Amino acid sequence: MAKPGTARRVFDPLLNELVAERDTSSDRIRAKLTDAYDWCLCELCWRSTEYATAVGARKFFKRPRRENAHAVPLTDAIRVEAQKEADALVARYERAWKGEFGPYEPGRMVATYCDIVEMRGDCSVEAFREHVEQRALIAAWARHSNLLAVTRLPGQPKGAAKPSKLYCEAHNPRRSDEARRAYQRDKRFAPQYNELIEKIWTAQAGNLLAWDIEAHVHVKREAYRQLQAHKSPTRLIDDLLAQGTMSQAEIARRLGVSRQAVSAAIKRRSQKPMAVN
Repeated sequence: MAKPGTARRVFDPLLNELVAERDTSSDRIRAKLTDAYDWCLCELCWRSTEYATAVGARKFFKRPRRENAHAVPLTDAIRVEAQKEADALVARYERAWKGEFGPYEPGRMVATYCDIVEMRGDCSVEAFREHVEQRALIAAWARHSNLLAVTRLPGQPKGAAKPSKLYCEAHNPRRSDEARRAYQRDKRFAPQYNELIEKIWTAQAGNLLAWDIEAHVHVKREAYRQLQAHKSPTRLIDDLLAQGTMSQAEIARRLGVSRQAVSAAIKRRSQKPMAVN
């Protein structure tokens, strides 16, 4: 049975047409998707959620009357059409910066045609062109076909679980046995993980840019590393030993633990029985 939701039609400035939009019935997911930065990051680590990955994997199809749907290739004509549109927008943006359309036109164009998070505060003409060219290409391609967001991740079989809006592929418990074990292992420490994130933001407030998505990824990655080093250092020790260039003292400094703890973990690792095929 489908989840209840509210469907409505809204105008998409990228496609220049009305598109269907359906609200989720989950307050938790709705709150996550309204966050400009964390909407695409896993709840338990720094990786992108499956949903964010699927959103980026656009598909272009066309279904002629009484025929099966087929993929629409990206032709040179579509590229030329998109480039003309992008050049026209960039030319208007340059004129807007000169004040020809009022003081608010540059900001309006950035909000309409660009992703403010990805621009990272760079509203120059070059940055605007970079974002507009990509969006103009998608819009032109979509006008010659039907733009669809995939309902499963690339490479996954038909009938697989839908992409998760909360977790990455490595933490989605419905994805695989390994992912379920990772979910169960890290879910227990979710409060400590969120606490570490807050501490890192506070400690590095002068060096991190809150509007930069890369800063959010860095903080979550560092919090995950610290949590794993504290809760299960053996996993990180194995990764460092695999590099083959670090001594026990260097590993201890990297993980923030004593050399004796590293030595004991290595000893336990060597005593584990070898798997027999």
